[in-house]
Amino acid sequence: MKEYDVFIAGGAIAGPVAAKFCAKQGLKTLLIEKDRLPREKPCSGIQFPYFEKIIGAKIPRERLCNNTLSRVEMHLPDGRMFSANFPMINFMRDTFDEWLCLLARDHGAELRDGCEFKDFEETENGIIVHLKSNTGAESIKARYVIDATGMRPAIRRKLRQESGFQKGSTGAALNYYFTANGNLEADKLYQFWNIEFNNMMFAWVYNKTLNDGKDYWVVGTGYDKDIYARLDGFFEHVKELYQLKNVQIVKKEGYSSSMTFSDLDRIWLGERNFLMVGDAAGLIDLTRGVGMDSAALSGRLAAKAIGLAEKKGRLVADIYAREMKKLVKQTRQNQKSGIISFKSNQELQDYLDNGMLKMGTNMLLQRQLNRFRPGDRQVMMP
Repeated sequence: MKEYDVFIAGGAIAGPVAAKFCAKQGLKTLLIEKDRLPREKPCSGIQFPYFEKIIGAKIPRERLCNNTLSRVEMHLPDGRMFSANFPMINFMRDTFDEWLCLLARDHGAELRDGCEFKDFEETENGIIVHLKSNTGAESIKARYVIDATGMRPAIRRKLRQESGFQKGSTGAALNYYFTANGNLEADKLYQFWNIEFNNMMFAWVYNKTLNDGKDYWVVGTGYDKDIYARLDGFFEHVKELYQLKNVQIVKKEGYSSSMTFSDLDRIWLGERNFLMVGDAAGLIDLTRGVGMDSAALSGRLAAKAIGLAEKKGRLVADIYAREMKKLVKQTRQNQKSGIISFKSNQELQDYLDNGMLKMGTNMLLQRQLNRFRPGDRQVMMP
């Protein structure tokens, strides 16, 4: 039976970042991904520039879209619209996540794709993890286990047996990739704040020009029910507003969550030698509308916590909880103030009117401060 210091399940964002920083500390690390890389990943693939500081590497040009997103155009419930300069990183999740996994491997982690976590058992000498791949079943031993398996976290659900999940969906996000002629601008992220279109954050439209020459627009939204009807209605609004013609949908992608948003304990970082990162930890922040940065930061801090536990001989879960304190506090605050609780666009408009100036000022401040903060101390925006 092979033995490792750290076992990590999940090859999206949090898992590879954790694997990279564990391996950099000399820890024997195994990172698995149940699908073959590169694999499809439904996600908008937009991030802030400080994302590169968190992952500790500059993203290669070939892993990015050819068009640069540099402006935001916001449409408010009362019909007002304004735009602002705001640089963003734009990529496709299949090629980007593959690069992150390869980056972890280049730093010394063992990478296995097409390998699925099945179960675990705790023993006095370590954690036995049972895996399955196309070569058959296998068991390995690890001292630390990190769950980075997303919104339906495999290890967390087996470990905790909690009631914070349900069989059906508690909400979904959906994207249509399409081609069209019209008045949309390829350097803008269009945000529509309107609970008729999206009752979790904002509905979106933006461009992805790929390295293979394909040129797509993405229109998407999130809702707790009737997601297709909501997106179709929003898409019709976009077509009319920007005079889109010759519209052809070329791909549809989406995902749903079984995590119960009314569960106040949905953020759970783990116990003993088990650590939860990213969506598996419940770091789902619909108010911000982005989660890859917090997932990456949690992965990096999990690796840091393991390194400190090795040096200081303290319980890793306690160290991780301390390192994650600020991120958890911000996420909890945003979860409590999420727009899913609003009953009308007037409530949403009041929320935006009361908080937009403060949010904008804070974003400018944090953007400047993040330039001087180390990668493991970045503050999420907005």
